[in-house]
Amino acid sequence: MTKKNNLLPFVVLSALFIGITFTASDFLTSPADSVKDSFILFLQWTVLFFALLPPVYILALNKYVFAGIFPPLCIVSGVLTYFRYTAGTVLTTEIIEIFMDNHSQSTVMGAGLYAVVAAAGLVSVLFAVYRFKKIKIRKTHVHLSVATAAAVLIFSIPQIKRPVANRLPFNLYFVTKDYIKNRREYMTERPGFDAVRCSDDSLAVVLVIGESLRPDHLGINGYERNTTPHLAEEDIIPFPDVQSPYTYTNASLAYMLTRADSLHPDRAAVERSFVDLFKKCGFHTSWLANQAATKGYVYFMKECDTLIYCVSGKSSYVFDRTWTDAGLLPAFDAVTGQGFDRQLVVLHTVGSHWYYNTHCEDSLKHFAPVTRSRIISSNTKQEMINSYDNTVLSTDLFIYNLINRLRDKNAVLIYLSDHGEALGENGQWLHASDSPAVHNTACLVWLSPAYIALHADRYEALMENRLRRYDTDFLFHTIIECADIGFGDGEDEYRKNLFRQ
Repeated sequence: MTKKNNLLPFVVLSALFIGITFTASDFLTSPADSVKDSFILFLQWTVLFFALLPPVYILALNKYVFAGIFPPLCIVSGVLTYFRYTAGTVLTTEIIEIFMDNHSQSTVMGAGLYAVVAAAGLVSVLFAVYRFKKIKIRKTHVHLSVATAAAVLIFSIPQIKRPVANRLPFNLYFVTKDYIKNRREYMTERPGFDAVRCSDDSLAVVLVIGESLRPDHLGINGYERNTTPHLAEEDIIPFPDVQSPYTYTNASLAYMLTRADSLHPDRAAVERSFVDLFKKCGFHTSWLANQAATKGYVYFMKECDTLIYCVSGKSSYVFDRTWTDAGLLPAFDAVTGQGFDRQLVVLHTVGSHWYYNTHCEDSLKHFAPVTRSRIISSNTKQEMINSYDNTVLSTDLFIYNLINRLRDKNAVLIYLSDHGEALGENGQWLHASDSPAVHNTACLVWLSPAYIALHADRYEALMENRLRRYDTDFLFHTIIECADIGFGDGEDEYRKNLFRQ
């Protein structure tokens, strides 16, 4: 074989090295219950391998570019792969933010990581040396045109781009790009509100943002299974007929945290959230995140005085590690133990997100059998529902633990899920689809005895309104009214809240 014909085999071998050594880490740890499942995972990996070929092809066209990029790319990918196997973490925007924060940087080194870095560096340098000595290219412009066209074609297909963007080594680019977009978003100035009335009481307002929880799977709403054994013992007021106009998190959160409504949906992208009003009324505000920040709602996270990431390194593409909301409780204790008389705490939970088994503690997996594969079609409908209902048990215990921490305070807890979840209706599963089950979202309110004593009329209003139909746009006006906060612009819209009969 002549030197000029070595290029394509070299590109394939280079891509195989990356694909097998680094990219495959997500697939080797994915739950699979049969040969068929394993084959499907292999096909998914194959798609990523073919997506690797064009960028590697482009790098290889210039020996200096290849030598300058390929070894560092492999070393960084090796480090991330090491933590993927040992800690179940992947690169996220939160990881980058923590790394960029000098006060939060830490060094986690060991013999295993040194070995991975050395091995990845050595092999990648050997590839670079081979590129220098053994390959000469003619008609570089032709090769560049072919490689560029292939890359454009592959990354113009959303069904390919979406999973590719979350896998090594592509996530090095796409996650960094998202981090920059998030930073630009929260650095943008938005108009705030003028508070005209503020409560002088000592008060804790807690908002729990749920994930994919549908109300008809709550025992307290009449579900045949007792999925809410703890909340059933509390004076919880559920609202079973709340509708979310959106069926995915990014749009849902921006809509319900701002004054956006069906007539003014644009407010979600241009106005601040209710956090701004709480801060102006002297509340210390905190956001505890158990989901990754995205452009859709990162602005509201950054509005808070305190932002704690409890999700660092977690991803919905990791199916083999437990990721529950219990991890939010230490952060909740930390922020509520600081002695502030007035506090707003927002907890963004992972709740009932797919893959269900990872979002429920083993001790709470009461409904069996559960799913054994992340390939939905490989599980029975009953296994899917069992695993989903186990996450509801986990949410029940989580909210109960929050209530126990608030019981002796003047406090309000509002739980509102971003959307519901399809569980096989008309062949549909999960969310981000136009299904009635996905639009119907879970909501409940708990008032402490001290709060009820001060505001018996609000408790009565909740009881009166509990069976009414609401849109999630009620949240903005409900949460500021529970704190007795008033503002000038939009004061008349107070009628859209759970406390008004």
